[in-house]
Amino acid sequence: RPTRQDASSKSERLMTVATDYFAEHGFNGTTIDAIAQAADMGKQAVYTRFTDKERLFDAVIQRLKEKAVFQQLPPDDDRAVTEGLPSRIAAIFADATRPYSMTVSKLALREGRRFPELVPLLVEGTAERFTRPLAAYLDARKRMGEVRDIDSSEAAAMCIDLILAEITLSICIDIDLSPERIDACVKRISDFTLRGIIAR
Repeated sequence: RPTRQDASSKSERLMTVATDYFAEHGFNGTTIDAIAQAADMGKQAVYTRFTDKERLFDAVIQRLKEKAVFQQLPPDDDRAVTEGLPSRIAAIFADATRPYSMTVSKLALREGRRFPELVPLLVEGTAERFTRPLAAYLDARKRMGEVRDIDSSEAAAMCIDLILAEITLSICIDIDLSPERIDACVKRISDFTLRGIIAR
């Protein structure tokens, strides 16, 4: 007879597999059969936990909400903005391309219309973890005279939009964001942003 720990382990495996399946194949392209087989469970065992695919998908969304999907960016240092901004953009790329972050992005893109609660999960997480800290960083650089008198929140949001556009493109056309590609994106976005904000 399975122990409580065995049951918990199976449930965790089921949720992990279901999350990956929904992210890769979308809601319509995912079946309970496929999830059960990948999780090494009987189909009936899945239905015992969730009455249908919608309930399983709801559980996936709830799990994503409860997890710390976005990690806080590292604190600012004393480097010049020409070095500090690229390092922060690189940190944002690293965080936004982590497996869990990519899962949220994929699900929001693929199923945001059908399950609108996914979009705030992405948007609020992005604002909280990326846009606000970057705006605070730009404000600090303004006070030091390195950055001209700009709307820091707007500049940060535009910078984040450029980063997320690259990630969205990679998801839509299924191109791997290799370290080399990310490095090139970091340089391009940093150069573009710095040209607009550097104090002359």
